[in-house]
Amino acid sequence: MKEWFESLEVRERRIVIGGAATLLVVIVYFLGWEPFINRLHSLQESTQRKQLDLAWMKNASKEIQQLQVNQTAPARFASGQSLLGVIDRSAKAKKLGDAVKRVQPDGTSKARVWLESAKFDEVIGWLEELERRYGVGIETITFEKQAEEGLVDARISFIAEPEA
Repeated sequence: MKEWFESLEVRERRIVIGGAATLLVVIVYFLGWEPFINRLHSLQESTQRKQLDLAWMKNASKEIQQLQVNQTAPARFASGQSLLGVIDRSAKAKKLGDAVKRVQPDGTSKARVWLESAKFDEVIGWLEELERRYGVGIETITFEKQAEEGLVDARISFIAEPEA
C-alpha cells in the first residue's frame, strides 16, 4: 500500500489524503456523533416527560391529601349505641329486616349475623354502608346461593373497628 501511495504524483496524494480525511470525518459523524446527539435528544425528551409526570403526581398527591383531610370520618356509633343496635337498624333501613334470622353477640366488639333468602345486591350495599358509615368491618363471610336468582343465605361475622 505504501508503494502504491508513493507511486502517486503529489496532486494525487493530496486528493487521496483529502478523501481519506473526509471519509474519516463522515465515519466519525455517522458512527459516533449522530447516535450520541440522537440519544441526548431522546434523553432530554424523556426527562421532560418524566418531569411533567412528577409534577402531575405531586399535584395529585396534594389533592388526595386534601380529600383525606376534608373527608369526614365515619359516623361511628353514637354514645350508647351498640354494635347489635347498629346492625339491626341499618339492616332494617336497607330492607333486610325480614332476611335477618339471627344476631348473636360475641363480646362487645363482635357479632354474628345469619341472613336467609336475602337479595344479594342489598346485602352488598348494607355491608358497604356498615363499613363506610359506622366503621364496622367483616371478619368472615359465607354466601350460599338460593334456587331463586339473586337470593342468598349468608353468615357474617362483624367486628367494630376501634376509633382512630
